[in-house]
Amino acid sequence: MQSARKNIIFAFALNNRFIFFITMEEKHIYSNPPEHYLFCANDNCEKADNCLRRLAEKYGQSKDAIMQMVNPQLCCGNSCRYYREKKIVRMAYGMKQLYEKVLAKDIASMRYAVNSHFGNGSYYKRRNGRQAITPKEQLFVDKVFKAHGYAEGAVFDRYADEPEW
Repeated sequence: MQSARKNIIFAFALNNRFIFFITMEEKHIYSNPPEHYLFCANDNCEKADNCLRRLAEKYGQSKDAIMQMVNPQLCCGNSCRYYREKKIVRMAYGMKQLYEKVLAKDIASMRYAVNSHFGNGSYYKRRNGRQAITPKEQLFVDKVFKAHGYAEGAVFDRYADEPEW
């Protein structure tokens, strides 16, 4: 219990509304939103504590000179169409070793299927580890491997637990 308390940054109540504890680890997770991310600064929203856009604005370090914000007067609560649930998913990075255990006769068709799915520019960003491969995209690549008879599926260069921006 003591070690958990050391990492707590904020814990407070506002207008009888429960505010979640934010740990140093959580602050770090939300501190690096993607370029041109849509933020929200509405602290009065009932979903603010679980909204990725709100947490990114609160703890993020945007490198954009101009930030895009959701208009708080038009969006709040259950009806907010911009709400993004704060959930951590397992992102994959890099596909340089993806085809190491693939037979030569299968490589061309498998690479074509994966490249066609992402498009040429996006494929190489993901292949070189410069852009995350989402769980949905990992599933697609995994299906390509299994369709070609590789029961173990796709194995990416590295994995990281991150928000699904």
